[in-house]
Amino acid sequence: MPQSTFVASFLLGIILVAALIGLLSRGRFRYTPSFGNGDGDLATGILTLARRPVTWTVSFLAVAMFAGIATVLAVGGFDVSPSVAGGATALLAAVGTIVLVGYVFYGTFVAARSRGLHAAQAAAFGSWAVGLLVLVAVAASLVGLF
Repeated sequence: MPQSTFVASFLLGIILVAALIGLLSRGRFRYTPSFGNGDGDLATGILTLARRPVTWTVSFLAVAMFAGIATVLAVGGFDVSPSVAGGATALLAAVGTIVLVGYVFYGTFVAARSRGLHAAQAAAFGSWAVGLLVLVAVAASLVGLF
């Protein structure tokens, strides 16, 4: 019984957040679709879409819901097979690792670019930071921390 209450509250929370976003953004964004009529190519349309804050907000909410569902499946105690729970745990770990590595790389890249370095130099610093993160993870694994 408590598990169904948690699922219901989780789903109602998602509905509440979606309704709030819908109400707050109503009438705020006025645009005309431009990449559907043949003016620009697909790459220009994707770049235009990626520059919008709404795209990043929706993407963040999708990843957060995905992680929440995977967490509930992994540790919720529902009557799911152990392979599904193990798969959800592995998927959650993979998504978390990808987000962490992307955050470290992008943050280092942007910080290096804002200090006047060229894109190739900034990418080298970002790769160096990710490599350092991998070395720390390998060292922690060899020591036996996880």
